[in-house]
Amino acid sequence: MKHFFVISNESKDKDLKTAYGIKEYLKQKDCICHVATDYGLDESKEFSTNVEEIPEDTEAIIVLGGDGTFLQAANDVNKLALPMLGVNMGTLGFLTDIEKNQIYGAIDQLLRDEYRLEDRMLLSCAYTKDTGELCHTIALNDVVINKGRLYHLLCVKVYINNELLDQYIADGVIISTPTGSTGYNLSAGGPVMQPTMEGIIITPICPHSLNNRSLVISAEDEVVLELEPVRGEAENEGILIVDGMVQKTMYGGERVHIKKAKQNSRLLKVGKTSFFEVFHEKLGMGKENG
Repeated sequence: MKHFFVISNESKDKDLKTAYGIKEYLKQKDCICHVATDYGLDESKEFSTNVEEIPEDTEAIIVLGGDGTFLQAANDVNKLALPMLGVNMGTLGFLTDIEKNQIYGAIDQLLRDEYRLEDRMLLSCAYTKDTGELCHTIALNDVVINKGRLYHLLCVKVYINNELLDQYIADGVIISTPTGSTGYNLSAGGPVMQPTMEGIIITPICPHSLNNRSLVISAEDEVVLELEPVRGEAENEGILIVDGMVQKTMYGGERVHIKKAKQNSRLLKVGKTSFFEVFHEKLGMGKENG
């Protein structure tokens, strides 16, 4: 690899000091590196990367920030099909598994072609905007319908391949990828899947029932979430969120269609640390008492 592009979260990388440090380091190694400087607000009022800044000969993208920054970058550059290396400058960092003090060692490994590529399943999410326009987006982690107001439960029907699975009375519903299983899904009591697997996890958020539990289905299945009208539109108002980014307010009768995306996201891995080691380290699991 000789051509790189760096996307950095300026709130964690003041004045892009680390990003430009990487650029200078790669220049000394006779490599070419560009740093993203043009950020704009997209329709969901979230910061996004201007993909037109990315040169055509770019071979890899280095993302500096937390998991949120990585998810935003993965969504923005998905159509370019470029592998991404995440550098953790946040807190937990399941997606950004290289720490800040490991950056230059990791770059040296990339230059020596000492890396592996991991394909991660994506979800394709289709919904109708308030303007009536059909919108398609992708999710590396999850698609969530969450309650729009406090002290208010949602009624969500879940269909699998056009067959009604269940009707959840809950704070919301999470549709997660294996990569996203260690995120909101885990916090809501859902199962953890190895990120390189394929499958779709359906997890209700705080269901008002003793029987509603998570379900893992085939990656080939299609899921439809429908907000059930309850005593008028205002009584069943939800928020559609994709990879932590708000898409729209939903009302009774509206639907979201979710299925496996045609393309995958490619993550660069330079260490030999297994998923289970990362899982133990990040969540403190598997440690002996005493």
